[in-house]
Amino acid sequence: MPQTKDHLYCKALRQAITAAGTAAPLKDKLEAITRIVSRTFDTGAAISLLDATGSHLIQTAHWRLPPTYVQKGLIDVGKSLNETVSGAPVFIENVAADSRVQYSSAAVKAGIVSIFGAPISQDGHQIGVLRLYFKKTPVITFQDTSFVKALAQLAGIVLSRQTIEVKGEVPAAPAKQAGMVKFNHASEEEFARILDFYNVPWMYEPRSFPIGRKKQGTPELFTPDFYLPSLDLYVELTTMKQSLVTQKNRKLKALKTLYPETKITLLYKNDYEKLLAKYGTGPLAESRAHGVSRILYSAAEIDQRVKDIAARISADYAGRRPVLLGVQRGFLCFMADLIRQITVPMDLDFIAISYYSGAKEPAVKITKEADLPLAGRHILLVEDIVDTGITLNYILNYLQEKQPASLSVCTLLDREARRLVNIKLDYTGFNVPDEFVVGYGLDYHEEYRNLPFIVVPQIKGPEKEKSEALNTKHETKIKEE
Repeated sequence: MPQTKDHLYCKALRQAITAAGTAAPLKDKLEAITRIVSRTFDTGAAISLLDATGSHLIQTAHWRLPPTYVQKGLIDVGKSLNETVSGAPVFIENVAADSRVQYSSAAVKAGIVSIFGAPISQDGHQIGVLRLYFKKTPVITFQDTSFVKALAQLAGIVLSRQTIEVKGEVPAAPAKQAGMVKFNHASEEEFARILDFYNVPWMYEPRSFPIGRKKQGTPELFTPDFYLPSLDLYVELTTMKQSLVTQKNRKLKALKTLYPETKITLLYKNDYEKLLAKYGTGPLAESRAHGVSRILYSAAEIDQRVKDIAARISADYAGRRPVLLGVQRGFLCFMADLIRQITVPMDLDFIAISYYSGAKEPAVKITKEADLPLAGRHILLVEDIVDTGITLNYILNYLQEKQPASLSVCTLLDREARRLVNIKLDYTGFNVPDEFVVGYGLDYHEEYRNLPFIVVPQIKGPEKEKSEALNTKHETKIKEE
């Protein structure tokens, strides 16, 4: 005999209450509630909580949602079903045509047709939402609404009874503003400022991982410096002496063994200083290039690779008219050569963004908008080089809001060794080693842009001895070869 809705909902609610009453970590409880509501409606579901600023929703638990949709970007409260956060359930019958859906194109790509959301409250304040994502437009009844609201209320009770900020659990609401947190090291504060600038939510030392026991029998813990919830990534900075770096490497290896699903990256001192130098700060910022250490890619190699990429683009965009969009200024040489090899009709446009420069600018912003309307267009973003992916991630989120028909990325150079944000690159010229490179549009303190090839420069400055040793190593290798 088929179950009635009353029986089905009562059974699901009992399961959710049981899961909420266990001693499981908070994240597991929220995932259990999400999983139960997802199975009950046979659709995707997610719980998202407000960040510390109250302006963004951070997806904390989800079930049966495609990874591409989960990683679509930050959810802006003002642009995404804001009635839910105001305290009322909301039903979006057609996500493709409703302006209240921030990432409508991403939803359509994921096969989502309708969304239903109910607010999550804590002590009378709205702190998040429980949402269902349907692939077919449902008929939402009063009974359905009451059930979803009950599970949303249960999530609020769970959050009220168990704070997320306890060591050993992942916080759902990220810290914001580097100046409001007491850091253990100046490098951590600088890194937090960079994340703030690019609107990357972060939490400082949110979780301690047990990785073994010390000789005296006490638990040995590893506490990564940062957690980036929108990327589901932990970041550990290592700017200390080698003996301590070795110890940290051991802990990191143990963490990866014991928690294989946990994503974590380690930024060594050299990596961190290179990251700062990119933004004009840190000990390498005053260094200068004095000549060329070696040619990395010759003009002929670049020319052939550009032709190969252009041929792929021409084939992929046959029958469509893409907009090639550059981000000023390093892409100019690459873009100029690329468009002359592409055989399909195209449009060309540019945008510009502000860049991190210490505490001078509070946040990244678009300083020049595209002149062409981008809605419904096939956008091909053309970059000179991709390394951490932080800037590119911001640009892609910005472009997704324009609701393009498609959005792809083409880069001449991919420096994957520095990657923090996992971003799909559709067209790549060269996988570049983790070194400073200049030429063919890329500069170092505005020098070397006009070189027809890409080179590794000789760097001299505060790190003179280390750089000279590195260059000597390269020269020796070249002579041996």
